Amino acid sequence: MSNKSILIKNKDKYVFSIILNCAENGNALNQNLITELINAFENLSKNKLCRVIILESSSKIFCAGADLKELKEMQNNSYEKNLKDSKNLMALFKKILSIKKLVIAKVNGAAIAGGCGLATACDVIFGTEKAKFGYSEVKIGFVPALVSTFLSKRVNDFISKELLLTGEILDSKKAHKINLINYNVKSEKVDKEVELYIKRFLKNSSPQSVSETKNMLYNFFEFEKKMNLACEINARSRKNTDCLLGIKRFLNKEKNFWN
Repeated sequence: MSNKSILIKNKDKYVFSIILNCAENGNALNQNLITELINAFENLSKNKLCRVIILESSSKIFCAGADLKELKEMQNNSYEKNLKDSKNLMALFKKILSIKKLVIAKVNGAAIAGGCGLATACDVIFGTEKAKFGYSEVKIGFVPALVSTFLSKRVNDFISKELLLTGEILDSKKAHKINLINYNVKSEKVDKEVELYIKRFLKNSSPQSVSETKNMLYNFFEFEKKMNLACEINARSRKNTDCLLGIKRFLNKEKNFWN
């Protein structure tokens, strides 16, 4: 089955790129993109030669978050349907977090809400001066449930709480300062910097040790338990009155003021 929303490229013997390739909707996390990404990570997890996966975008936006069409449909969905959709997104995050390969996010544009979660789930994040990061869910009355389960493993609890409660959008420099991303580099140098990083990694890191360490950390951080609870919160919050109103305003291009 061919992909419509992503491209997969073999960079060299051990390195593969998954490229978000839906510029017309800002690489929005609709069910089609989510499913294609799950399948791509699953296939690469079985590839014995693959040791590094780069997640990147072919356009000026890394990932803009939820798809507008699906946001609209969400308002009329039953709890059961919303829970099913939420579980699909959870499956993607779990796949990225648990895959026994090094996953690098190369962010050279906006990574917002679920798009920021997509980057944050990766092991290492490179951001450029063109990148923007933020969990803007609260601005439309939504709850950033799933992404919260692994955000606090990147930044401390107090910073995590502020980001989730305010929906603040950060540039790459500030994101690096608070450890949300690992490296802040110039856009014209990001490809070379990622290449050099991977070269060092392949030379110095045992494939078997990386596999065991990722499995260990996934279990230590209790992602499974936390995300199952977050999935239910995600589905329930979609029917909150603030969420219904916030999405309606957002779709109508109205300002979401809450006072």
